[in-house]
Amino acid sequence: MSDFIKINSTGKKIQVNDSGDFIMLELKNTTFMNNLIILVKEFEAASGELSERLSRAENGSIDEASSVIAQAAEVCVNLAARTDEVFGAGTCRKVFGEQAPGIYEFADFFEQIGGLIQEYAKKQVELNENVAKYKEKYSRRE
Repeated sequence: MSDFIKINSTGKKIQVNDSGDFIMLELKNTTFMNNLIILVKEFEAASGELSERLSRAENGSIDEASSVIAQAAEVCVNLAARTDEVFGAGTCRKVFGEQAPGIYEFADFFEQIGGLIQEYAKKQVELNENVAKYKEKYSRRE
């Protein structure tokens, strides 16, 4: 008989559309989590800049508004490419469909992902507390 081990998956499978497509959140993978944090920071910086430019453009010319819209489209193309880099090829198509996502769709996506990560972190803390209790209980028996 051969030896066999199986490592518990670090990923959380998330359904992202009504067609049944999934993405994986590699929550214990530090490279994935670091890349996700960088991506969210890129989103926050870009959306903040767009917001600021848009508020100035409200009282400005059509040309200024057009420039902001063009910048927003470019930002979203870059965010889509980065999202596919971090989560895997085809993620944006699965999450947003065939139409190019806008800045508000990215905001919604990152907010929902953040909520899932917070849920996971809370469960991990509870699990660690339970392990510590059992460890203490059984170490007293020795």
